[in-house]
Amino acid sequence: MRKTIVATLLMITFLSLSSSAYAARGEVVLKKSGCDYYLVLTSKGYALLEWYGGNDPNRGDILVGDYESYGMKDIYNLTSDQETRAWVEDYFLSKSSAIEKYYDKCD
Repeated sequence: MRKTIVATLLMITFLSLSSSAYAARGEVVLKKSGCDYYLVLTSKGYALLEWYGGNDPNRGDILVGDYESYGMKDIYNLTSDQETRAWVEDYFLSKSSAIEKYYDKCD
C-alpha cells in the first residue's frame, strides 16, 4: 500500500514538472489600442497572438504558456497575475516577419 502511494506521488510530481517544462516565457513587445493582436518576444523568436478573453495583455507584460505551437491557448500573465486566452497565429518568427504579419492584421 505504501509503495503504491509513493509511486502515485512520484508520478504526479513527474507529470506536473513535465507539463511546466513546455511553458514558454516572453514579453509583450507590440500591442496597438483597438487591435486584438499582439507580439510576444521569446527566446526562440516572436509569436503573433490574438486575444480571445480574460486579461488583455499590455506592452511590457511577461507571459508564460504554450504559445510556441498553433491553436487556442490559456496563457498566464505574470505581470497582472491573471489568465488570458489567445489564439496562436504564428510563432518562431523573425523580427521583420513578425512586424509585417502584425501590421497585416492591425492596419
